[in-house]
Amino acid sequence: MPPKKRAASADAARLKVLATADERSFLTLALELLGSGSRLGREAALEALEARPLPAARDALRALYLDLDSDGLKRDQAGRMRGAIVRILAAIGDVRDADIALRACDCVEMLMGDDSTWELRVFGLRLLLRTDPDLFPYVAIERLDDVSQWANEPANTAFKLLAATGNYPPIYQWLLAGERDSTVVAAAFEVLAEGPRDVVRRYAARSIDQAAKRGDEALSTVLAEAIVNRELEDSYSALRSLMFSKQSDELYAYLAMLLAATNRPALLAILEEQLHRGRRPALIEAALRVRSTPEQAAILKRWEDGDEVSFE
Repeated sequence: MPPKKRAASADAARLKVLATADERSFLTLALELLGSGSRLGREAALEALEARPLPAARDALRALYLDLDSDGLKRDQAGRMRGAIVRILAAIGDVRDADIALRACDCVEMLMGDDSTWELRVFGLRLLLRTDPDLFPYVAIERLDDVSQWANEPANTAFKLLAATGNYPPIYQWLLAGERDSTVVAAAFEVLAEGPRDVVRRYAARSIDQAAKRGDEALSTVLAEAIVNRELEDSYSALRSLMFSKQSDELYAYLAMLLAATNRPALLAILEEQLHRGRRPALIEAALRVRSTPEQAAILKRWEDGDEVSFE
């Protein structure tokens, strides 16, 4: 092992022992390493402070963040150390660190054409929520279209934190604002689903209808899956409309399987209506035969016997 790595490993071991045995000595060594200029030493100290965040280390952490942030691409590629600092400050929870949170939320550094600091912006949002909850919603809205090539982040975190704090209107407005990637829409709809039921039902009906008219089968699929998986009964009528819309046999068959797999009476009723009034009864019949339940067998028997069924 190279000398520098050997020294960093020894420092990490010492910090681990001191963390439980001698807080003062632990803090002294952690502060020494934070100011040492050694990347490995700093990383060891940050890892230890994440496990045991001490308010007394706050000033040193802030100073290190500002130093790293002055030339992030050179001093802290991908923002890993800054991310650790932000997580520690979030655990400490001092409202005076809102300025660090804002710097993290706004940090965009490109490395070889890739966004290398998207995770730092995620951590910044979480710290800002702890340190300035009044400002947080406005900054979170700025990040709703912030999607890296590696993940739907920090947009997903912004959606989740807005919903967790009861800020549903900006999520709804974002969903209505225009066409977007279906996977991001699905994530936004997932968190909106925890909001007011009338709003959820209104959006589901509107968006599924628009997706069907545009032939956006990817969006139709993710919305249908969200409604079924989250058991959003108020939005089942949107699924009924989707089954009657113009779509490919592949999507229609998938939706039929999706609904049949639940064996829920309200969703089976949609399938039974499709058997009698839809244009592709063979696909519905195939979906109902995959899982042989008494309820589905009864639907098929009524169909085969030609029994009259009311769908009003």
